[in-house]
Amino acid sequence: MHLMIPHAGALDEAARHAFSSLALPNLAALLNRLSPTETWGSDEFSPQPPHHIALAALRGQAEPSAAAWAVDAGPELSWALMTPVHLAVGTDGVDVLPPAALQLSESEAARFAALLRELWPESEGWQWRLLDATHWVIGHATALDGLQAASIERAAGRPIEPWLPQSRVLRRWQNEAQMLMHGHVLNEEREARGEHAINSVWIGDIGRSNGKPADVTVDARLTEPLLNGDLAAWAEAWQRLDAGPLAEALTGLTLCGERFARHFSAQPLSLIEKLKRRWQSPDVAAVLEAL
Repeated sequence: MHLMIPHAGALDEAARHAFSSLALPNLAALLNRLSPTETWGSDEFSPQPPHHIALAALRGQAEPSAAAWAVDAGPELSWALMTPVHLAVGTDGVDVLPPAALQLSESEAARFAALLRELWPESEGWQWRLLDATHWVIGHATALDGLQAASIERAAGRPIEPWLPQSRVLRRWQNEAQMLMHGHVLNEEREARGEHAINSVWIGDIGRSNGKPADVTVDARLTEPLLNGDLAAWAEAWQRLDAGPLAEALTGLTLCGERFARHFSAQPLSLIEKLKRRWQSPDVAAVLEAL
């Protein structure tokens, strides 16, 4: 089995500190047995996270299309991930709160999605899928073609400015959604309960799928705690990974951080390299810090 782990590393110093105290013997054993091969990605400012870029390469696509992959779509439609968000205005700018911070229920999500269908109606060829409370997917035969936007996984928990779309169409859609939600009874109900208003949506991860599967298993249990800034939960999730999937006889491992995704697989080794690995354990922290 080839296992891919998104958000295995982070550039935040607090995340590195949280990881440094972890003992992950099965990950260390895998890194001692496997060798680095392919590397995907560039830097932490790219609009798509490295695991999306790696999945595109494994699927034989030039560009990621995570929304289309989420609904197991073919090439007939373009798809976009629509995420309900709260934009928090502060003295230093506007931050995108992590979707989990909304504590949005499935019933509330359905009501908000029904409201937004006015802007993307099925009568005009739009298709809707509600994957869960904070992950909605919209599709269209032509309207999404050529549009590019950062993934919500880049923007969540961070200032919005570096990640705003350049497309006038996407900005207009976002503004229309904000106006529709402003002062709506659904948000009045939430604010009366002391909850964050859903005052915008994030539209990203746009593209078409070529319909080809990737021969990889993605374990994304690290994603939500890291995006939420819950480093204790992130560390606990790492320990569960090490005791579970990483204890299996994997044929390949792809570790993904904020800059790079690196693939490790079994490769022929020289006698010197075999002896070196026998007596020298890999520096797991250094491997993850380099992602």
